[in-house]
Amino acid sequence: MLDHIHALLSSQSAFRVGLLCALILLVIGVIDQLTGNEIALALFYLIPVGIAAWYLGRRVAFLMALAAAIVWLLVDHTSGRSYSHPAIAFWNALVRLSFFALTVYLMSIIRKLLETQTALAQMDSLTGLHNARSFGQESASVFDISRRHGHSTALGYIDIDGFKGVNDSFGHSAGDEILKAVGCALTKRLRISDLGARLGGDEFAILLPETSMLGARSFFKDLHKALVNLAESNNWPIGFSVGVAVFPVPPLNSDEAIRLADDLMYKVKRSERNSVLFSEFDAGAENNVKTVKTGTD
Repeated sequence: MLDHIHALLSSQSAFRVGLLCALILLVIGVIDQLTGNEIALALFYLIPVGIAAWYLGRRVAFLMALAAAIVWLLVDHTSGRSYSHPAIAFWNALVRLSFFALTVYLMSIIRKLLETQTALAQMDSLTGLHNARSFGQESASVFDISRRHGHSTALGYIDIDGFKGVNDSFGHSAGDEILKAVGCALTKRLRISDLGARLGGDEFAILLPETSMLGARSFFKDLHKALVNLAESNNWPIGFSVGVAVFPVPPLNSDEAIRLADDLMYKVKRSERNSVLFSEFDAGAENNVKTVKTGTD
C-alpha cells in the first residue's frame, strides 16, 4: 500500500502535493477541535509535515511545520483549554514547532542519503558510467519509447584489446587508470539522452536513441579514433574492438539487442581487431531479428 501511495505522490506536481498537505492539516485541525482535549491527535499532525518534507523539499516543509504548529495553537485556544499563564500556550506551540522542524530536518537528510545510495547503486564507481544492471533497465525503457514512436536506435559494444596484458604486466592500478580514461572519453561525447555503461571488466556499451546508421557511423568512427589517439598518446599497448548494432525497429527484448552488439564486437576481435563493425538489424513485426546491412570501418 505504501508503494502505491509513494508512486501516486511522486507522479503529482508540487502544487498538488502542497495542496494535499494543507487539506490534510485542515482536516486534522477540524477533527482535533471537534474531539476536544480528551483525545490526543498529536501524531497525526506529522502526516502533512512528513509528506512535505519527503516530496516538497526542506523549505516548503518548514513552512508546513509552522502551519501545523499554528493550527495546533488555534485549536488549543478555541477549545477553551486553560493554562495557569497565557504564555504557556505559546511556549507549547514553540516546542511543537521545534519538534516538527526537527522531523523535517531528519527526513530531508534521510531522503538525500537515500538518493545518494540509489545513484551509487546505479553507477560504476570507477568510471562514473552506468553499471550493467542500471544500463539494462534504462536501455529497456529507451527501446520501448523508440519502438512506440518508430525511431531508429544504435547500440555500440566496446572491448579493450590487450587489456589483460596491461594488468598482468603493469598491475591493476594501471588497468584502472585506463578504464577511468576510457570512461571519461565516453562521457565527454554522450548527449543528455544517450546512455553509457561499463558492463564489467574492460567492456563498455553506448546506447544512442534516435540514431540511424549514418549517425551511428559518424559517432562511433569519431569515438574509435579518439580512443586510439588516447591510447597512443599514453603509450598504452591496447586497441578497441567495437560492434555497433543499428535498429530501425528495436527488438522487444533489450537483452537481445545487447547480445547482437556483443556478437558484432567478438567478430571484430576474431578478425582484425581494433576496428568498428556496423550492422543494421530489422526486428520486424514478429521480432524476428535479421541482419540487413553490414560494414566495417
